[in-house]
Amino acid sequence: MLLEFELEKIAKFNKGAWLPILIIGTFFVYFFSVSDFSEDNYQTIHASFIGCIFLTMMIMGSLKVISSVIQASVIYISYLVINSLRYTYGEDYIFSSGYNIWSALILPNLVLAYFIFCKQRNYRYWSIFYIFLFLQTALIEKLQNHSIDADSYYFYKHIGMFNYPALFISLICITLLLLYYVGKGKRLSATTLFTAIAVYMGIYYSDNLLAFSLFFLSSSLILLVSSIDYVLYTRRRDEDLDIDNYKEYSREAENKYPLKYSISLMYIDEYERLKKRFGYRKMLLLKKMFLERIRNVNADVLLYNYKPDALILAFTNMNASESFEKAENIRRSIAKSIFVFNENNNLQLTVSQCISEKKRSDADAMSVLIRAEENLQKACKFTRNITIKA
Repeated sequence: MLLEFELEKIAKFNKGAWLPILIIGTFFVYFFSVSDFSEDNYQTIHASFIGCIFLTMMIMGSLKVISSVIQASVIYISYLVINSLRYTYGEDYIFSSGYNIWSALILPNLVLAYFIFCKQRNYRYWSIFYIFLFLQTALIEKLQNHSIDADSYYFYKHIGMFNYPALFISLICITLLLLYYVGKGKRLSATTLFTAIAVYMGIYYSDNLLAFSLFFLSSSLILLVSSIDYVLYTRRRDEDLDIDNYKEYSREAENKYPLKYSISLMYIDEYERLKKRFGYRKMLLLKKMFLERIRNVNADVLLYNYKPDALILAFTNMNASESFEKAENIRRSIAKSIFVFNENNNLQLTVSQCISEKKRSDADAMSVLIRAEENLQKACKFTRNITIKA
């Protein structure tokens, strides 16, 4: 069964998409319910778009959400290009080579911006992508100077303000983003999907100056608000496993835990060897199996993601001895379990863990974690598949 289409991922659709759906839905209702648009409305929307797009680039740049910065750049450049073509050709801009080429390129540029920059990239990749965008604008300028006839062949027939090739390319891009989001369940992919839909609507109604600005404003607002929501979410949650991360452990331990608690720091044995054999995606699936097994053995344990090969298990109102018994039961259950990837890969795996109890002398919750880490590293130099006390 393909991982991309697991039912649990499909069920997560609305969790990541509700905010961009709300934003674009509001703009749709406004556009189709208001019949009279004044010049003041246009100027307000135009100024709001400029402010929103620059705010998006500055905030997302400072928060290092690079895909949103690059997508905002694509949207802004597209806004400038199409407006300049409208200024140059008036109502006949729809038949210009520049418009027809750019309307075919804008959605692929957004898709590339997401897939290239959804993971952190160094500045070299930024430079290459911006050069790629500027080369496209240079190509359009060159074609305009040569007065290529765009009234024939592919450019002649339009649906909305899309010529046929641009329409098909745009719909393919949106479909690709939809399938990727349903498969992966990533919040940023939902942001990109609905940003692309908003840009699509802006191009489709580009003959209406206010509609063009309105939907481009909605695309920038989706980028800004949804990306901020993504940053706030990932600061406390692990998106892949859908559990809290170690930063949230530290915060909850300081503010919510009782005075007496213990943690178990659990590492997957031979993780690097397994990752080389099965790859990251399979190891992520394995970790989900671990989580399910842990919850089956002890439903009350609090789980946090620590590292790709490690989890934090928290036991409240328990000392080290009581927690040791609970953690050891979990370790034994995992050791005797068979983890089924597919019919050719049935694995029996082990974990090593260290129990660390909160002491009066501990400065904070991270001190408890560091003590467990240090003791477990020492023990694992000699043996694996163990539960020890710090």
